[in-house]
Amino acid sequence: MPPPYIVGEPTPKQGEHHTSINALWNLKWKKRAGLGIYPFTEGKLEDLEEVFTHFEENDLKPPYNFEEYSKPFFPVAEKLEKQAKEKEEEGNIEKARELWLRAACVWRTARQPCPMAPNQHIAWSRQKVAFYNGSKLHDAPLREYLIPHYHAKPGTKEMYTSVPVSVRLPLGAKPGQRFPVVMTIYGLDGYRTEHTRSSTYHTTNGFASIGVEIPGTGDCPADPNDPTSPDRLWSSVLQWIHQQPWVDTKKVVAWGVSCGGYYAMRIAHTHKDMLAGVVAQGGGCHHMFDPEWLEIASHMEYPFDLTQVLALKFGYDDVEKMKIDSKSRFSLLENGIIDQPSCRLLLINGMLDELFPIEDSMLMMQHGSIKEARFFEGIKHMGEPYAMPMAIEWVANLFKGIQSDG
Repeated sequence: MPPPYIVGEPTPKQGEHHTSINALWNLKWKKRAGLGIYPFTEGKLEDLEEVFTHFEENDLKPPYNFEEYSKPFFPVAEKLEKQAKEKEEEGNIEKARELWLRAACVWRTARQPCPMAPNQHIAWSRQKVAFYNGSKLHDAPLREYLIPHYHAKPGTKEMYTSVPVSVRLPLGAKPGQRFPVVMTIYGLDGYRTEHTRSSTYHTTNGFASIGVEIPGTGDCPADPNDPTSPDRLWSSVLQWIHQQPWVDTKKVVAWGVSCGGYYAMRIAHTHKDMLAGVVAQGGGCHHMFDPEWLEIASHMEYPFDLTQVLALKFGYDDVEKMKIDSKSRFSLLENGIIDQPSCRLLLINGMLDELFPIEDSMLMMQHGSIKEARFFEGIKHMGEPYAMPMAIEWVANLFKGIQSDG
C-alpha cells in the first residue's frame, strides 16, 4: 500500500492555475517571469507579456491544443532574433547575447511542457539555435558537444547516435588546466539549453560544468521505455568526461534536478566508482510511480498535466498503462538498485514537493549505503531558494577533501 503522502491528503488538490492558460500566466507564471525564474531564465517580462496578452481574448482550456498555444510565441521570438542579428553585425556583443537568450526563452516557453505539437517541435529546434548563438558570446562561453554513444545497445535505435551536452569551463581556462566537474542531469521540461544559471554557479566556483538530458527529453538518444537505458547513457557520457584533458577525474559530481533526481539516485549506485558524489535535488525513486500518486499529482504544483508529461517522457502512449506497470519496471526499490552500495549522495528537496513525493527521498535513507539529506519544511518542489546554495557548499567541500589527480 502507498503511504499517506505528506501532500495530497486527505483529498487531492487542484491548482487553480490548471483551469486555463490565462490562469496559468496570472496565477503562476507572471511572477516567475518578472523574477527571471525558470522557465523564464534569461527572458524579460515584457517579451512574455506581449505573448500572453493574446490569451486574454483567446484563452485556452484543458485539454490544451498545444499547436494553438505555441503560435503567438513565434512573432515575438522572431523579432528578438532579428534584433540580435543586427546587434551582432554592429559588434554590440553584449546586447546581441541578451537578445539571443531572450529569444531562446520565448521559444522555450512555446514548447512547454515538452514538444507535443508540430509547432512545438519547431520551437524546440529554434530554441537550440538561439540559445547557442547567445551562450557562445558569454565571457566564459557555453558550447554544445556531441558525445558518441559508445555503449549503445546493439540492434536498437541507440546505435550510431550521439549524446548532446552543454559544456562551460571557468573564465580564463587555459590549456593544461584541470577542473573539478559538475554534470547537471536535467529534468522533465528543462533541457541542456537551460544550462546558463547552473553553469554560472559552477564555473564561478572554479568547476567545469556539463548539462545533459534524460531519456525521453530533448535530444537524448536513450530509449525512454527501457529501464536500463540510462545506465548505458551514463557509461558513454562518463567515459567521455574522463577522457577530456581539462577534467580532474577524481572530482566528478553528478547533480540531478527534478525528474533528473531520479536518474541521480540511480547513477549514484550504478556508476559509484566513476563519481566522487551525487546530488539528487527534487527527485523520486519509487512512490513517484504509485498509481495513487500519479492520480493526485496530476493537477497540483506542476504547470500542466504532470502524469501526461511523465507518461510521454517514460515512453508510454497511454497514461493508464503507465499507472499499471511503470512502478514494477522503473522503481529503484523494486529493481534492487537502492539496496546496492553507492557513492556519497546528498538528497535535498522541499517537504511539500507536489511533483515527486518527499517520501521517496526518505525511502532512500532506509536502504543501501549511508546518505546525507536536507529537507526544507514548508517548501515545495526542489527546495528553492534554500537548496541550491547549500548543495553547492556540499559539492565544494566534497571536492576540497579529495586529492587532485594531477
